[in-house]
Amino acid sequence: MLSHLRIEIERGVPNYPEVHLLVDGERVLEVDGNSAANDPADILDTGALVPTDPPTRVAFYGCGCGTFGCSVVAGLVRRRGDTISWSDFRTITGAYHSALPEPGDRPDPLGPVAAFPDADVFHRSHDLPTIRFDAGQYLAAVEAATADRSWETRPRAVLRHLRALRPDLHAYAPRAGDAVHLSFHAGSMMDGVDVPVPAGPPEQLAAALVGLLEAGIHPRRIAVPGVWTAAHH
Repeated sequence: MLSHLRIEIERGVPNYPEVHLLVDGERVLEVDGNSAANDPADILDTGALVPTDPPTRVAFYGCGCGTFGCSVVAGLVRRRGDTISWSDFRTITGAYHSALPEPGDRPDPLGPVAAFPDADVFHRSHDLPTIRFDAGQYLAAVEAATADRSWETRPRAVLRHLRALRPDLHAYAPRAGDAVHLSFHAGSMMDGVDVPVPAGPPEQLAAALVGLLEAGIHPRRIAVPGVWTAAHH
């Protein structure tokens, strides 16, 4: 019997939306009671839910302790003909920061465990049956959820363009407010400042911000009202 996939994006915290995966209307993979949902940028924008060959083991949920990879609920995403399945569910520690495993551990972090028993990946099996979906319904649900950008606040949109231009920058969106947080080195320590996001198209704002940083303007100076706006115009 085939199941039905529904993907819901919860927007309770504006800059931190959460993706919930409903199988026949139930959150069956939130099994540990303190599971943390993925960010849509991590599980949708990356194509993590789309089957690959060989199949990738995807972390559908992370740990609710605040460190996503502390204890993830992961399973293999596989396509065979007109059916897509999630199978071989495990709790895994040490191989994930988000929905996809670290590049060196792909496609399946458990691969190194078999070859190297002392590998820094700890896991245990989950007593969950294989879940099978009609490929058409499944892929349509994933495509629709990926195309929906209604969760993306202005700071998140600026950050998306900013990371495309400068993936080395340390920046994130604070939990509240229309700002981006820029981290920088202050001697031997890391410091940071919230920079209010001015009006304007996110891609142009990101380019202006990169220009300011590459010109040597200190992030605290950029946070002064009008500096970023002037660079954008």
